[in-house]
Amino acid sequence: MKNKPLIFTLISILCIIEPIIKILYFKAITHFDFMVIMTNLVAKNSFRDVFDFWLVYPLSGILLFKLRKWTYFAFMSLLAYIVFNIMTYEKYTWPYNSDSPFLYHYVVVVMTVMVFMAFLLPGVWEPFFDRRVRWWEPKVRYPVGINCSLKNESIIFSSEIINISLSGAFLKGSSYFKVGDKLDLEFNFLGKDISLPVTVIHKHSLHGRHGYGVQFSFKSFKQNVVVARIINVLKQSTKSA
Repeated sequence: MKNKPLIFTLISILCIIEPIIKILYFKAITHFDFMVIMTNLVAKNSFRDVFDFWLVYPLSGILLFKLRKWTYFAFMSLLAYIVFNIMTYEKYTWPYNSDSPFLYHYVVVVMTVMVFMAFLLPGVWEPFFDRRVRWWEPKVRYPVGINCSLKNESIIFSSEIINISLSGAFLKGSSYFKVGDKLDLEFNFLGKDISLPVTVIHKHSLHGRHGYGVQFSFKSFKQNVVVARIINVLKQSTKSA
């Protein structure tokens, strides 16, 4: 599966269009022209009023489009704020101007709370904290066949980079590897000696070759740039081939 879970996309869309739903509701119950409705809406210009009407739901939806650690906590914070506003709503006040929030908002909140409960399960919140399990964000891997060496404080051994991507590489198997090891990967690329910290994350076979997948554990922005340049060179050479 290469697509983000449907529930994430559905909730994102429902949240992003929420201000439009409120405007359509006002139109249905008042029969005013949209110009009159918009004039009344923009009259509310305090930060809290603008945030509650126009921003809080769309921001929540946008946060679900990009699953990262910071979006996890930001989404949870906005969800708590939304639930609090629903629970403490006073009749005929902003932003609903009715005796209670609209049915649409109860549906969206119930769905988001269900997601919140699901987030308590490691299998669901893991994509926010481990990019390796975001199956909808595949990284292009380039076959290379580069000789390399790996070392830690006590040992150094040779291997081969079978393929490489922005996030990691697949290395030829060796009895010195084991999952969880933290090593320094050293190799030469276009005449430049390169050293990158890696973590061994899994063992598998690729096209009949046994090896280990390693993830780059960048310790500096410069190391990110080095790998990005390597990938760019490989990408350009693939296009010209």
